[in-house]
Amino acid sequence: MSKIFTLGSGAWGLALSNVLAENGNDVFVYTRHEDSKEEINLNHTSKRYLFDVILNENIKAVNDFTNLNKCDYVLIAVPSKNIKDVIELLNENLDKKINLINATKGLEPSTNKRIQEYIKLNLNKDYFNNLASILGPGFAIEVCKHNLTCLNSVSSSLNYAREIQNLFSNNYFRVYVSNDVIGAEYGSSIKNAIAIASGLIKGLGFNENTKSALITRGLAEMTRFGVKLGAKKDTFFGLTGVGDLVLTCNSEESRNYRFGYLIGKSKDAQKVIKENTITIEGLYTIKVIHELAKTYNIDTPIINALYEILYENKNISKTVQNLMLRPLKIETFE
Repeated sequence: MSKIFTLGSGAWGLALSNVLAENGNDVFVYTRHEDSKEEINLNHTSKRYLFDVILNENIKAVNDFTNLNKCDYVLIAVPSKNIKDVIELLNENLDKKINLINATKGLEPSTNKRIQEYIKLNLNKDYFNNLASILGPGFAIEVCKHNLTCLNSVSSSLNYAREIQNLFSNNYFRVYVSNDVIGAEYGSSIKNAIAIASGLIKGLGFNENTKSALITRGLAEMTRFGVKLGAKKDTFFGLTGVGDLVLTCNSEESRNYRFGYLIGKSKDAQKVIKENTITIEGLYTIKVIHELAKTYNIDTPIINALYEILYENKNISKTVQNLMLRPLKIETFE
């Protein structure tokens, strides 16, 4: 069995660590907080993130990097805004080549790079061995409670993608493989933006007809954008595309959905943004995708509308209505 060092002691980092631990691996979860370390090690819980879940005893919480270089893999599961800090920590503390597993979705905010792209550019080449991302539709609490879940192991190396597939897979957690890193990472990012729109329309009082249309046309935007930047079209009809999109757009468990709902309900985007205290990946994603779409002349009407609402303080109801009044066209994913 393997040893894994997890950077990220939030819900998703702990859920993935729990899968690995239940598969018989030894998992060290790094946390900066002494109380969190004690709770995990003594009670095998993390009530702040996972409520009534009992974590596997193969998980050990640590607050230093003593065990880092004894491990076979490093699992990264932090918000995208923290990926820069994580890579700096690895550069400071590694003394050997390491196999990396990325579970962070979104885009690195200081560079607008995809996460794998950022890691490859910034991790010291002396320490870089392999890199795959574990992406797709999954809520942490459901994974911990053994809800049947399917995700994707995505790497430019299919051999390494299969290695990670085998590391995670069991009777409740099934992993597929893909080598379309561009498509998987953009799909996993843009779905957060569309989820904000899904919550927003619910907050405005619209229901299933509207949400169905939004998800379908949101998928068209994801596909059009990704293909233009080098992704494979089929990727957007898989787990990191429509799978992740449907999950995030349909559940109040999604932070992005709840954030959008508050905006639609209050009709005051700036107030909700100002009062927000948690990471909303889609908020930043909207800005980046809007800028890239302009640069590459990609048609993204939903992203554009979200940008107008969130960054230009446009009237919410009028902006949504304008989406319906655009020139009529043939349905296409091109």
